[in-house]
Amino acid sequence: MNKPASKLVVDDLHLQYGSNKILEGVSMTLNPGEVVALLGASGSGKTTLLRSVAGLEQPSQGRITIGDTVLYDGAAGVDMPVEKRNLGLVFQSYALWPHRSVFDNIAYGLRLRGIPASEIENRVHQALTNLGLGTLAARLPHQLSGGQQQRVAIARALVYNPPVVLMDEPLSNLDAKLREEARAWLRELIVRLGLSALVVTHDQTEAMAMSDKILLLNAGRIEQQGTPEDLYNRPQTQFTAEFMGSNNQLSGRVRDMADGRALLEGEGWRLWGAARGALKTGDAATGIIRLERTRIATAAGENRLRTELVTGMFLGDRKENLFKLGAARLRCYGTPVPDAGGSDCYLELPQDDFWVFAAPAASAA
Repeated sequence: MNKPASKLVVDDLHLQYGSNKILEGVSMTLNPGEVVALLGASGSGKTTLLRSVAGLEQPSQGRITIGDTVLYDGAAGVDMPVEKRNLGLVFQSYALWPHRSVFDNIAYGLRLRGIPASEIENRVHQALTNLGLGTLAARLPHQLSGGQQQRVAIARALVYNPPVVLMDEPLSNLDAKLREEARAWLRELIVRLGLSALVVTHDQTEAMAMSDKILLLNAGRIEQQGTPEDLYNRPQTQFTAEFMGSNNQLSGRVRDMADGRALLEGEGWRLWGAARGALKTGDAATGIIRLERTRIATAAGENRLRTELVTGMFLGDRKENLFKLGAARLRCYGTPVPDAGGSDCYLELPQDDFWVFAAPAASAA
């Protein structure tokens, strides 16, 4: 299935409902054959951005283009109707017609466009084959599993051979185990067919697994964008660091700075970490480290904390432990090594993996 080589560009997009600003100057690019995930918490603007590209929301300012085609231009008064944008849409609810067969669900839009019957049959069968649904064409939606219904919705989006496919939480209706299988299958499909896709999700693992690039939205603005590796391993802000991954956090004050590192001090402890952003001695700050980079140690040492083991939780492939450090709680994978006195354990927070961010101005006092 060959896709037109068209780039989707969103430039300085604004949208608001009354005085409530939803999007504030969002700009992004989706290159041909690329998958971009729109990631963020509820209310961050990710679904509104997707719907604006689809033509289901009307921005107040900005520009949206695919190749040489202008979909929306606030300054020029251009707002192309949804049906003329020729985009593949996969909704969270799948939106399948319950009384129509799989074949007819996929073919319906082509018939509305006046495509000849022979071409419709070829296109539908190609879409069904690509998605492993070739034997299910005559079934009704209620005769399908959730995963099969999802594939029908995707086949319906692909049958137009669109330049860009828009997916709004495409895996959210599946149970946890099926979601893991579906995201691997969907990523394989995207790569195999060379799709250009814009995918909305609130699940960071899903975003990292499926996408080439992530746009992390926060209150209508792009907090950070880049590869999944960039956002996970090189967060530019505390918000990004906290949103991605499972983390331990410690709050304190910066007591020293040296060679791009900050010495963070709390009640009864001091830790060196990699300074992030504009930090100076005396600042309130937060240290963040991924759970998998927190290590269980056998004794006191550099950048180690003496903590009390609270409990352990068996997760199947590993054990997660909960430790107490004053009022703070820390988690770590592995087998705890208590000291000779009983339940006290040491945790090591490697300097390069312990990121120290300045506290927001309002809380820095």
